[in-house]
Amino acid sequence: MRSIYVLVICALIGLPVAAAAATGSEPGRLALPDFSALAKKATRSVDVSLDPSELGMAAGFFSGGHDANSAALRQLIAGLRGVYVRSYHFAHAEEYSKAAVKTVMAQLAAPDWTPIVSVHQRKRGRGDTDVDIYILRRGAQTKGMAIVAEKPRELTIVDIVGSIDLAKLEQLQGQFGVPKVVGVAKGAKEPAAQ
Repeated sequence: MRSIYVLVICALIGLPVAAAAATGSEPGRLALPDFSALAKKATRSVDVSLDPSELGMAAGFFSGGHDANSAALRQLIAGLRGVYVRSYHFAHAEEYSKAAVKTVMAQLAAPDWTPIVSVHQRKRGRGDTDVDIYILRRGAQTKGMAIVAEKPRELTIVDIVGSIDLAKLEQLQGQFGVPKVVGVAKGAKEPAAQ
């Protein structure tokens, strides 16, 4: 009987660890929907999934460069735990599911995520453009960033996981499928911890 109690207690202690591993709940890691059907409809698609070991290999590509940009990029990559990009371009407007976007946006509504940029442009007859950028803060550190950009014929979702120095984020733009973002430029300051 005592061994049953021990097994139950061990299971209860291990359950949160197993659940975290199963859901990929590393701080900043979003559960992105399966976009494989969407990729088949797209005229152009980008699917980047870099975990810590793959980021380490990517940092190796920049190890030969001795310029300031290579050094800054290596330093930025060192704090990352993952870079995940899903980007799709379509021949016709509204070929992607708004429901999939809503599942991602619902995760960003969690208390830890803070919106830092929100651009919504309405053009009569040309469709809407929505760009939302969120950061995940833990104390004084930024532990993740998410970008959701929607246009009538485009959808891009970027999830950057790990310690991010927002002042150095410009170095990551244009690398690993991460788009260039207006407003993230040299000299940007991190917002104060909340």
